[in-house]
Amino acid sequence: MGEKAAKRLQHAILSLLLAVGLSVPLLGMLDRMLISPRVAPVIAGVILLFELASLHRVLAWMTAAAAVFGVSVWVLAGNGTQILSDAALAITLRTRGIETAVPLAADSILLLVTAGITLLSCFAVMRKATCVPALLMCITAALGIWMTDRMDLIPWLLPALTAGLALLLTARFDETPAVRLLPWAAGLTAAAFLLAGSGAVVMPLKEKADEIRQAILDRLFFTEARDVFSLYAAGYSPQGPDQLGGKPMPSEHTVMQVATTKTTYLRGAIYNRYDGHGWKNTTGGRRYLWQSRRMEELRARLFNQLLPPKSVQNSLSTPVSVSVRMLSDSASTLFVPQRVRELVPGGETVPYFSNSSEIFITRNLQAGDTYEVSAPLYDSLDPGIGALTEICGTLEDMGWESIRNTYLELPSHLEQPVQDLANEVTSAADTPFEKALALQNYLSRNYRYTLDVGEHPENIDFVTSFLLDTKKGYCTYFASAMTVLCRMAGLPARYVEGYLAEPNANGEALVTGLSAHAWTEVYFKGFGWLTFDATPRRRSSEGNGSPEPGAAPSPEAGEEPTPTPEPENPDDPEASQEAGETPEPPKESPEPDKDPQESPGPDESPEPENSPEAEENPETNDPEPPEPENRQDGQHPQGSFPWWWIVLLAAAALSARCALTSPVFRERRAKTEEQRFDVWVREVTDLLRSENLVRRNGETPMAFARRVDNAGIFSENLGPAGECLSLIRYSRAVPLQTDTGLMRDTALLVRGELSRQARLKYWFRRIL
Repeated sequence: MGEKAAKRLQHAILSLLLAVGLSVPLLGMLDRMLISPRVAPVIAGVILLFELASLHRVLAWMTAAAAVFGVSVWVLAGNGTQILSDAALAITLRTRGIETAVPLAADSILLLVTAGITLLSCFAVMRKATCVPALLMCITAALGIWMTDRMDLIPWLLPALTAGLALLLTARFDETPAVRLLPWAAGLTAAAFLLAGSGAVVMPLKEKADEIRQAILDRLFFTEARDVFSLYAAGYSPQGPDQLGGKPMPSEHTVMQVATTKTTYLRGAIYNRYDGHGWKNTTGGRRYLWQSRRMEELRARLFNQLLPPKSVQNSLSTPVSVSVRMLSDSASTLFVPQRVRELVPGGETVPYFSNSSEIFITRNLQAGDTYEVSAPLYDSLDPGIGALTEICGTLEDMGWESIRNTYLELPSHLEQPVQDLANEVTSAADTPFEKALALQNYLSRNYRYTLDVGEHPENIDFVTSFLLDTKKGYCTYFASAMTVLCRMAGLPARYVEGYLAEPNANGEALVTGLSAHAWTEVYFKGFGWLTFDATPRRRSSEGNGSPEPGAAPSPEAGEEPTPTPEPENPDDPEASQEAGETPEPPKESPEPDKDPQESPGPDESPEPENSPEAEENPETNDPEPPEPENRQDGQHPQGSFPWWWIVLLAAAALSARCALTSPVFRERRAKTEEQRFDVWVREVTDLLRSENLVRRNGETPMAFARRVDNAGIFSENLGPAGECLSLIRYSRAVPLQTDTGLMRDTALLVRGELSRQARLKYWFRRIL
């Protein structure tokens, strides 16, 4: 009875350490106010009942039955359902960043969490459970503290780590009770903690752990608010984000430096719905990790990576490398061409894409950030592009109907004269491409570019006013009119905002706020999206891509630009822009609009919306957690208890486990030659099992070795080892040192030639 009581006492002590070390940090992660002395009686009560019930098997079954009955009555007949529901809801809201719900259900959460963790701890430290459950619980708690950045909770985790380490040592030294190993475990845990707290750990280790933590947060827990690009934030549309028009106030500050061999339209924001006042994005409500293999098909469809088919591609389809270096802080949006084939983000940035084909990272861009893309730079003025779209129009396009349903939508209030204008301009065109080109040429030749515009009345349709009344404006006017007219002509089109990068002779473009721009993308069946820019082109006197107001339209390629006054008469054909010209770079200063990120998922989850869309679809916007405080130099806000010592402790425990399970270590501990021989036989068996090579029922070791040799997996034959093992097993001969050496050499040979997958399985078995 004394021995049994001692075992129960040992179990109670380990359960107490594990329960305290797990429940208190978990409660603290939910809310600091939950860390209270009230957890002590709950932990003590659960452990006492568990130990009393464990004194006899019949008593244990009776206690378990009584507990199940009591909980059932409490849930079904009492108010248990409501309490559980309230607690679960509060915890769920806390994980989404809403902290006010936990205090309302504090008592219930404290009782349920503490009792549940304590009960799990009692089962985890049972001798038959080994050390694995306790260590997994400790690692999970440590990761929770690490991911939530609550380093002040580290000291509370020490008791649980001590219990887990004691169980690990007990597993290797069967003859030593865990209570006797507790001082050693406590000493190792305290040493690791003090070593980390003293700053003896080198900074590269801490920095690497920070990188791993940030990578996990970016890929699995991307919930922070992010800034999104818009021309409104750049000084355009000064009447507000929901109303186009008004006299803009663009900035001349530098934004980025772009290396490209061709004029490049760098897309930032893509909009699909026009409401008469401005544009909204109602298609970008989800986000996907760019590198996700599961999303490859969706990514290829959104970025037209498979269009046009290879059978009809020409020289225009050759991808061009575009490199971007940010020269100032900006929104989280990556400014890229439309048909991205490859994306190489710089540094540790993690790119995502939305189903509106926008690309962004998990934080705002900063000066010095770089990234590279590879994409074919199609443009409406490319020679032969019309013929290519016409050929593609005869091919099958699985996404054609979906595109038409989304990008032909127009508000019902548009006046008939606008429809008549679209019909008149495209009446002589035979193909969809010719219709789009006719609309582009008509707008660029018959409407005047100017920043000197008046305030637009809120009760008048923006595009109608521009087309029929004012007939002047800047890029947002021309792009909006082009998009609406295309849709009226039956051409799926969308409105795009971003930057225009015009390289100099050295293939470099200095993009400033004046280079912000808006244009139209038109979808052609079998070909995909194509850029059209109806804004009259203005030349750059600096040669770096920044536009010069008041300059004449661009001459044909190869001609020397000659500055002339901007024509006042939009009907003057000589002052109009020619059909073969491309767009003008307007303006933007990325002082972005704040846009809360929607609730996340590992690969796909709601993507942050532009503010207009968020207002239109409020039901898709989950509550956002508060912005974390800014940190510098990798320091945590609390600063008291560095967390990365856990990495050392985990590495030490892993190394100890590998060393203690090593066959070399086990051979040294063996007392007889037969035991040493068995160590290496077991090692060979484990290695072959990792390659899914297992002896069949009734199969002798010699026959098994011949079967392995016939498979041709290993360079040397295992026949001698199989023959040796068969002889010893079936003749009861005593193994000699040469026999042990043969099995040792066989094990080393097999281990060195394991496949990668088998090697992982082998080490996984050894660690666990």
